[in-house]
Amino acid sequence: MRRIQNSLVLVVAAVLGFAGYAFSEESATEAKMELKQVSLFKNGLGFFVWEVTIPEKVKSFYVVPDAAASHGTFWVSYLPKVDVESVVAKEIEGKEQVEATTMVDLLKGNIGRNVKVYFNDKPDANVEAKLLKVTQEQQNLPTNPYAPGRVINAENPGYYGIRNMVFLGTDQGQIAVSADRIVRVDFADKAPAAKYEKKSKEVRLDVSLNKSAGGQKIIVSCLAKGATWAPSYMIDITEPENARLAAKAEVMDEVCDLNGVDVKFVTGFPNLQFADVADPIAMKENLAQFLQSLIRGQSARGRAAGALGGVMYNVVSQSMADDRLEMAGEMPVMPAYGAAEVGKTAEDLFLYPVEKVRLAKGEVGYFPLFTESAPYKHVYRWEIPNYINPEGSYYDQGRQQREPEQQEVWHCIRLDNVMKLPWTTAPAEIVKEGVILGQDTLNFTPVKEKGTIKITRAMNIKAEQIELEKDRKHNAVQWYNTNWDLVTVEGKLSVTNNQDKPITLEVTKSLSGEVKAMQPEAKLEKLAKSLRMVNANVRLTWTMELAAGEQKEIGYTYEVYVR
Repeated sequence: MRRIQNSLVLVVAAVLGFAGYAFSEESATEAKMELKQVSLFKNGLGFFVWEVTIPEKVKSFYVVPDAAASHGTFWVSYLPKVDVESVVAKEIEGKEQVEATTMVDLLKGNIGRNVKVYFNDKPDANVEAKLLKVTQEQQNLPTNPYAPGRVINAENPGYYGIRNMVFLGTDQGQIAVSADRIVRVDFADKAPAAKYEKKSKEVRLDVSLNKSAGGQKIIVSCLAKGATWAPSYMIDITEPENARLAAKAEVMDEVCDLNGVDVKFVTGFPNLQFADVADPIAMKENLAQFLQSLIRGQSARGRAAGALGGVMYNVVSQSMADDRLEMAGEMPVMPAYGAAEVGKTAEDLFLYPVEKVRLAKGEVGYFPLFTESAPYKHVYRWEIPNYINPEGSYYDQGRQQREPEQQEVWHCIRLDNVMKLPWTTAPAEIVKEGVILGQDTLNFTPVKEKGTIKITRAMNIKAEQIELEKDRKHNAVQWYNTNWDLVTVEGKLSVTNNQDKPITLEVTKSLSGEVKAMQPEAKLEKLAKSLRMVNANVRLTWTMELAAGEQKEIGYTYEVYVR
């Protein structure tokens, strides 16, 4: 094999992990490794980095993968002192001692014992016999969707074969019965074993060296499914001008143990084209299935495992003291986690670090991130939709508006991101003086930008709107073999502030067509449209101050082509 000088990188396609099973081949030497760093995305993917120490005085060793890497993302890097000949994946039989939870499990764990067996169809009858073996007709063994190895039933990887046969040795000979007939088993000599040996198919990677390199390090990195982080915020608006923004991360880990590992939480929108395709050396699929996955853009593991990036959790109160919020000896609702750590920007991604995370596989961890101040102001928003669909027809063909229509106005807050890191998209809970006011999504907000969050319906703001057809030119034009009418529409808006304080109101109207008049003047934005759309997409925005008890009127006129 041709040797590559300098720093060598060998592409393989599975994640190395801690060995958890005993295997039939005992001659090979297992290499231990240490997980050094994990970068977690919010869509169930993690980028893992391990350090592996090559065993002494051997030219071959093996590692047992915990998870299947995404196609093209698994790399092994090493110095010129290390000369790797090959890495070969093979499927082998693993076994593990697990707790017996069913009658079948109990029977499997007590093969060779003398028992007395009772049957459900003959409760008064029993058979004294020796347990010889338990077989399973359909071997759809449970498979972790994140682990290497083929899933026999890809669409339902947790399905068990249920037709177990139990073979018993009696004085008259051997008998075989279906396990579902057995309702009771008595053990005469001693207590039954509570565990049984569970067999499964595992994947291991055999690494061959051209010469021994004991004590040298290799670095393993890959992108793999099975871990995610779910951020959330609490925003305290007790103070009139500066909100206090607290952030936390909840981590779900179904890949491997995190033993004092540095974790980076990634914000941004990375392009991961083959994230849902398992690499061939992970042995999740055969050749035909892998080629289909490349075409489809998704392996069976993607369909079976689903997406975790959407999992979110409610904000949990934190019992940390804060002199500004502590009242009458009560602990504050708002957490005080301290200032944000210095993160790292990698192109358009931001990596937020948390050091020495300890989390066992299968656990969910809660990790405080920061509490910072953010200037904010109250804003009331009235958003009026477009009543014309992209095909040039009314969404409601029978819509005949004659009277003003009551509309919703939302009380919001608008925050300035004056921190040194962006705010990732996450649920945000708004509180004031220890009481929850509402919850909404805080969308991705870069540094020095503003984020707007709804709090609640503004019931004391009365908003009405009406659109009237003022003129129609029948068959004004013909496009795409269709006749179009040119309709002139007049819109009237009325808003009244029934609160005892002034407000800032933003009114947004989306429409299709060409605006002919506005009163008062609005900010006009022309939005993108598809090539086959006849009308332009337009958004009008009015920003106004309303005193307590004040009413204002808004008017606009536009022309639109309709079918």
